Amino acid sequence: MKNTLTCREAARLLLEDEDHDITAAERVTLQVHVRICFACERFVAQLNFMRRATKAWRKHSETDADAPAGPDPGSPG
Repeated sequence: MKNTLTCREAARLLLEDEDHDITAAERVTLQVHVRICFACERFVAQLNFMRRATKAWRKHSETDADAPAGPDPGSPG
């Protein structure tokens, strides 16, 4: 693998790494690119935010599914 990546290639690798492991060479090249590229560093932060939000939503959804159904807050009584 070459020593530099374009932002498009970095984004592809970041998303590919979500589904399966990338090679060690790709990981190192990606880490170097993200450290020197503000846009890709921001993209990584956005991906991490989405991961945390999805995890929190899943946790919240699971606890809602386990809770007994109460009265509808919109119903008159």
